[in-house]
Amino acid sequence: SVSDVLWAEKHVTGILGRAITISCHYENWWYQSNVKYWCRGWNHLCSVRAKTNWPNGRISITDNKTQGIFLVAMKNLQWKDAGWYSCGIQIPGTYYDLMFNVNLHISEEAVSVPELRFLSQPNVSCSGGSVTVSCESARGSLPIHYTWSEKTPSQDSMISYTNKLDLHCQSFTRQHHQYYCTASNTQGTNPSEIVHVSVNNVKEKNCSYRIQINSVSKCDVNNVCLLSHSGKL
Repeated sequence: SVSDVLWAEKHVTGILGRAITISCHYENWWYQSNVKYWCRGWNHLCSVRAKTNWPNGRISITDNKTQGIFLVAMKNLQWKDAGWYSCGIQIPGTYYDLMFNVNLHISEEAVSVPELRFLSQPNVSCSGGSVTVSCESARGSLPIHYTWSEKTPSQDSMISYTNKLDLHCQSFTRQHHQYYCTASNTQGTNPSEIVHVSVNNVKEKNCSYRIQINSVSKCDVNNVCLLSHSGKL
């Protein structure tokens, strides 16, 4: 039967806006050199969307001939992508190819807690003293909207509508600052950990400050130019 030589998961679920990879397994001894394809529809009444060595827009196929698996990658999943597909192996000289039906479901997912990381080198010197912290949720249906806010004694204030926070001496007005990122989509909202900033020489151009994220990630920034005998940093 077809399931003995070509098989996959019958039902798979992808997240709106994200990517999904479907594994189509085949008997590699017989079908290593055959063309593999991904077809929209049921069995032979379907429309080919991509073939091996023939990617098509958001869809591509990678054939691992040693393991007998061809991987179908679909990016930026949309609601319209839901439905029946077929893993296909072309059999030259015959009317019927080998095919296995797969039903793709699309769903939405709430955002995960945003992860924070440093985008710029923390040991900044003579380059403006700027450090960038990025915020990104690894899970959650797209689009995801990000904002950065600063915690204050009276009321938190929003300071950025992107997923990046730029820190530099000119942005500090007191010795201690606390920032956090918020990720949101149609299914919910999730805040990040707190970014703690301790500042020395507040309001001075050549200030120094320490950034600490959840007592784990730290960096010290000294914006004072230190010249060696050669005149270089």
